[in-house]
Amino acid sequence: MSSHLGHLQKTWNFLERLAEPNSHVRLDGDSLGLGAVVAVSRSSTKVSVLDPEQLAQRLEEGMRTLTRLLERNEQVYGVNTGCGGNSDTRTEQLRLLQHSFLQHHQCGILPDPASAGSGAVEEDRHSLSQETVRGTILLRCNSLLRGHSGVRIEIIDFLLHVLNEEITPVIPLRGSISASGDLTPLSYIGGLIEGNPDIYVQVRENGKGRLMTAEAALQQANISPLSLNAKEGLGIMNGTAVSAAAASLVLYDSHNLAILSQVCTAMATEALVGTVDNYHEFISECRPHPGQKEVARNIRSCLRGSHLSPETDVNKLGLAQDRYALRTAPQWIGPQLEDLLNADRQIEIELNSATDNPLIDVSRDRFHHGGNFQAVSVTSAMEKVRGVLVMLGKILLGQCNELTNPCLSGGLPPNLCADDPSVSFTVKGLDIHMTAYYSELAYLANSVASHIQTAEMGNQSVNSLALVSARCTGQSVQLLSMMCAAHLYVLCQALDLRVLNLEFLATAKAKSRELYGKTFTTDNELGDSHFENVWSQIASTWIDTAQLDPSNRCEKVAAQSFAYLMGKKMVATAVPSSSFCSSTKQWKEKLLLLLCDLYTHTRADFTAKPSTPSYLGAVTRSTYVFVRHDLAVPFHRGVSDHPTIAGDSDTGESKKTVGSHVTRIYVAVRNGDLMKPVKAMLGPH
Repeated sequence: MSSHLGHLQKTWNFLERLAEPNSHVRLDGDSLGLGAVVAVSRSSTKVSVLDPEQLAQRLEEGMRTLTRLLERNEQVYGVNTGCGGNSDTRTEQLRLLQHSFLQHHQCGILPDPASAGSGAVEEDRHSLSQETVRGTILLRCNSLLRGHSGVRIEIIDFLLHVLNEEITPVIPLRGSISASGDLTPLSYIGGLIEGNPDIYVQVRENGKGRLMTAEAALQQANISPLSLNAKEGLGIMNGTAVSAAAASLVLYDSHNLAILSQVCTAMATEALVGTVDNYHEFISECRPHPGQKEVARNIRSCLRGSHLSPETDVNKLGLAQDRYALRTAPQWIGPQLEDLLNADRQIEIELNSATDNPLIDVSRDRFHHGGNFQAVSVTSAMEKVRGVLVMLGKILLGQCNELTNPCLSGGLPPNLCADDPSVSFTVKGLDIHMTAYYSELAYLANSVASHIQTAEMGNQSVNSLALVSARCTGQSVQLLSMMCAAHLYVLCQALDLRVLNLEFLATAKAKSRELYGKTFTTDNELGDSHFENVWSQIASTWIDTAQLDPSNRCEKVAAQSFAYLMGKKMVATAVPSSSFCSSTKQWKEKLLLLLCDLYTHTRADFTAKPSTPSYLGAVTRSTYVFVRHDLAVPFHRGVSDHPTIAGDSDTGESKKTVGSHVTRIYVAVRNGDLMKPVKAMLGPH
């Protein structure tokens, strides 16, 4: 089985090829992939038919078969009968019937065109996104090309023409239960085909959208509307293209978020000085689930070259092992990759299927009444994906909680403030936001399929709600993207503070050793050879006092060191000499001054030129650099960075709120820019 990353890299590579000039997506009814849907939907990649003559012949054979069936006076559903619960009616008005099918489904609630004038209608809570509509047209054409739907090649040519001209119908967001296909949304595409003067479209002009009627848009583009032949109205409407298009886009985004979650986990491992051995291949060899093995391998790859994620230290003080949000990441994320691949297989089959009813069987000279329009495979995929997203969100929330809590973070200040914790609460708001985002994400993970109701005169007693499920999954993608953006801000701040802390302690140890040697030169029992024990006590106290303001923290460390030395001397001699007491008091006073001065200077030097990248692994470094430099999201220095507080800005830019910086990261997550450094560093898989 292909790895999740390997599968996604094929899609990335395909999208890169399609980004080249004059690239086309070529349809044949059988080989449409996720990358093509993303390219056409989001990048307006041009589309054409792979083998027009051969596929036109295939469609013509289907049309001839339908004609023979009608000449034999056979009753063909939706061709000479009514639809759904009204299929007991019969008619000879075959062409009129097809327009009638469109009429009763063009009943959705949309933005009022009058309020927009000639300008563009912004995508709002009542209309499908333009990218979903473009994907819908692409998928419907691919399905019709299979030749089972009784639709002319002229219909497909028309749809591909308007797709390439970026004429996109405005389609209602709600109203489909995805049972007999996504009938209402697809009826608006039918309205474009017939040039309906009360169906509206967005036309792309000079990079901007303009709203006009379907009739006017076709006239402007010099495209003639089409009158529908027998079965063509039903052939356009009766399919799963809308739910499958929406599902394709959120599935692609979910694949990327799954990779990003692994990168975030690697960054959290470094920020918490966790061990790379959490992801040792031996652990997964003992429990060889493919997803678990892949996640462990991916995170190790991210951490390659890191100086912040050592191998297991058997003499480590404190917790003997990392907490669950790091240590069990392969076991937690691994099954999610497997579910994503399963969902991907379901969607890819759906992209290359005939999904309407009835289906024309040319080889047997007959038709089949069936239910391929029932989009439960899409629903099944989307339910899995929403479950994946909530699981990914939960582990990110756990990591964030650990990073912001000084009782869990191993010496990082509370709320990751770089100044005084008594007045500065840098990421406290983000900590709360993460919980809010996750709570909503968890709510959306509830099953949509369990809310199915009977519809359409009792005919549609079971219906897939696939589009509803895909829309909910789209909301889940948004929320997890928000969590990733907030978490990345937290991670970069935590990594900076961790490196600042390490550099301070390294300098402080060297300077303290010098001071210690000078202070206790005449004491054999507490000479330089015992300094390592003294320093171990200093370092542990520093870690345990992260909740204090730096000056109070230094004072506490010095006081504890004084008490430690006095206690050790009393154990050795029962009554310390007056000279030792004097030396130890002097040690305390000088250590306090030393620590305060060193921390102030180390923090100032670090703020001016952070050295964090040199400590990080391959992929984590590229991600950190992208956030700090490409997105220009700076290290947060504390209350002085608030926009209304006077002070010089080192960057020369006006100060921003935390939310503005996180929004910048969020945009990069949503538009895919944040994946660029990750793609480059993860390499072939």
